Amino acid sequence: MPETAYVAPDRSRIEPLVVSALRTAGHCAEPKSWRWIEHGSANLVVLAGDVAVRVGRTAAASAQSVRAQQLIDGLPALPFAVPRAVVDPLWDGDMVAVVQRRLDGIPHPGGHGEPAALETLLDALEDARIAELAPHLATPHAFMGAQRWHAVMVDEAIPLLAPAARDAARRAADALADLAPVRPVLVHGDLAGSNVLWHEGAVSGVIDWDLATAGDPAIDVAALAVWHGWDVIARVRPAEVVRRARVIAATHPLQVLCFTIVDRRPEPERLRAAERASARM
Repeated sequence: MPETAYVAPDRSRIEPLVVSALRTAGHCAEPKSWRWIEHGSANLVVLAGDVAVRVGRTAAASAQSVRAQQLIDGLPALPFAVPRAVVDPLWDGDMVAVVQRRLDGIPHPGGHGEPAALETLLDALEDARIAELAPHLATPHAFMGAQRWHAVMVDEAIPLLAPAARDAARRAADALADLAPVRPVLVHGDLAGSNVLWHEGAVSGVIDWDLATAGDPAIDVAALAVWHGWDVIARVRPAEVVRRARVIAATHPLQVLCFTIVDRRPEPERLRAAERASARM
């Protein structure tokens, strides 16, 4: 089940902002017709007809949402759709509403996948010219501490784990730190599950670009492998990339915990993340 117990602004503040944003975009502004998507850790999403409105859960998330939208709008033509903006972001103090074109397609069930479609997806990202996108890319590992990510993981996250999980967690953290640098490419950063939309066996759209950065392509390979299966990914990526992806995937539970620490999430969120990371490690 998706995590839904994230901190959120009061609905009484969100709804007028979303109404104003939808009216600016020329769309239905009647709240009873909306569909709320609340499992995102950084943003709430309101679906209204053929548009989606993203509202940041915090001031920092709002700022990142605007940056990410600038990236999306600057992306070149790709073999799948991306949620380009319909109108300029609408601010209310430190809260922003970003109205995007809603994409067609549905998430792919976990556990299997179409290798050719996944290969096309990964190839398109790796071929993108990151120099032109650089001003709008996230700092590598920003969500878990940026350059300090290893210290955050070792000194702050791992001590929150159950004692029996700490040695394995430390080995996973150190293995990730020991990966040699590779030529950076455009990395989505959360390329799986509901963020990849499918139609008739092909990827029709990719959403939620907040974590997109210039980095190791194995980051996206790891996310897709965890969702679709390592056997599927091994058919479309070199063995060395898959090896690196396994190292990265081993730290996924710790990365989530680091995010709750770096983003100063409420204590209940950190405790839930620590409990889940302990179980998975």
